[in-house]
Amino acid sequence: MSDKGRVGGKRKMGRLLEAVDRPKELMIPRVLHDQLSHLRSIMDRNGFFASLLVLSLAPVAVTAQTPALDSGASTHVDLTIAQKQTVYQSISKTQKNNAAPAGFRPAVGVIVPNGVELAPVPNAIAELIPQTKGLESALVEGEVILVDPQGKKVIAVITPQP
Repeated sequence: MSDKGRVGGKRKMGRLLEAVDRPKELMIPRVLHDQLSHLRSIMDRNGFFASLLVLSLAPVAVTAQTPALDSGASTHVDLTIAQKQTVYQSISKTQKNNAAPAGFRPAVGVIVPNGVELAPVPNAIAELIPQTKGLESALVEGEVILVDPQGKKVIAVITPQP
């Protein structure tokens, strides 16, 4: 056999010689590295936009999970001074004054604890002041609270008028 066409015991075949000289495991990771680098930059950009999309949709998801108020329920009641006086006088005469349970301070939006005795707003008041129809009430520490019976949330706090 002749050594014609061989250099240093290897066959000379141009680019194929370079491929034969380098181990295959070094070629594949280089190609994969280049592709992964390209994909990583695309994913970084897409990840950024995906994060923005998720953050922009978060308020929609929260709103979608918020239960709708029942037709009879309301978050607050607008009463005139005269109406407040009427409600206060009626309820303060018919209900006992509850001591506020520990940690409870009557305020609009606060949930009434179980220790507070609630009673339906008297029919006479509900007829005079339709906004109070279907609500419950209590006298706590000298203040009348009007409560949504569904969620037990305070929707009005009425203090005695001077």
